[in-house]
Amino acid sequence: MSQPSEQAEQMWTTLIQAGVVEGPAPETGQLDSPWYVKVLLAFSGWLAALFLLGFIGAGFQFIMKSSTASFVVGGVMVGGAFSIFRMPKNEFFEHLALALSLAGQALIVFAILNVFRSVDVVFWVLLALLQVPLAVFMPNFVHRVLSALFAAFAFSMALASLGSPYVSSGVIMFLASWLWLNEFRYPRHMREVRAIGYGLVLALIPLKGTALFGDGTLRWLSAHNQPEIWIEPWMGEVLACAVTLYVVWQLLQRRGQAISERLALTALLGTLLFCVVSLEARGLTVGMVIMLLGFAGGNRVLLGLGIASLLFYISSYYYLLDATLFAKAQTLLIVGLVLLGVRWLMLRVMFGMPGEKEAKHA
Repeated sequence: MSQPSEQAEQMWTTLIQAGVVEGPAPETGQLDSPWYVKVLLAFSGWLAALFLLGFIGAGFQFIMKSSTASFVVGGVMVGGAFSIFRMPKNEFFEHLALALSLAGQALIVFAILNVFRSVDVVFWVLLALLQVPLAVFMPNFVHRVLSALFAAFAFSMALASLGSPYVSSGVIMFLASWLWLNEFRYPRHMREVRAIGYGLVLALIPLKGTALFGDGTLRWLSAHNQPEIWIEPWMGEVLACAVTLYVVWQLLQRRGQAISERLALTALLGTLLFCVVSLEARGLTVGMVIMLLGFAGGNRVLLGLGIASLLFYISSYYYLLDATLFAKAQTLLIVGLVLLGVRWLMLRVMFGMPGEKEAKHA
């Protein structure tokens, strides 16, 4: 416990003994700086880091020529950033440490490239192993988000190099869903869980979006001697559908709904139908899951990301659809009528008609 905290606790104890106050001591909140002060300090921190890196690059060119020196200096910079992050909160030093850490990681990646001389599966695995500890232990929210995002991308590239480019999105989707579903189970580590969850979600959206712009986006990294079943895009969609059903089932269980109840069966069947539709319009399940997780947890940022990604996937599928505008308009009309019909059916089956409710109450 720090000295100001001890003094505050002693003062509160004295007030209780004097009969002035009652109950536990209130939490001492920190005064937050205005946004323009934060922007100025952030700019100053990055500028100082750039000058420092320029000095190192100009005065110690041998570091870039030696893999060992690059690895050691990069590790020292990342360790220094960790020490700065553990200091009392200061916007200038936080952004300085973030820039130092990213530069140190770049030096480590440069050293790995010099050793292996190729960007293959070993390189991506080492990059993921570098980012995972940083995402877990680095005491900074933004750094954890970036490290989780980099780790997810490296993991995806590693699987693509092994011949499974479309499996990674399902795995990342499951990890992100599990974290957000268990967000409140570990209150002491809630900030860490949220940071890693945001990083995985921010990586998942563009990774899933690659399927909209041609199946060859990740296929070029795939090894040709792997089974064809793991390369096909539908495998990723099947995994995404399984994760979607898992999320819906977990949310139903959280509200005490058994699988035999009518509401649970209707929700699961509707989710399965939605997953079948997403096999053609890829990405819909990802946007829907992110939106459900945000709504269930009361997280507006996650909810906004889910809505934005869902609109992106739908609009991309619509504009990339090889059909005339008239056919697209007909499709939208049919989809709208089907959705209205499903809404009417859900209200009638699950909740009953308003007249029936009034009759039961009478």
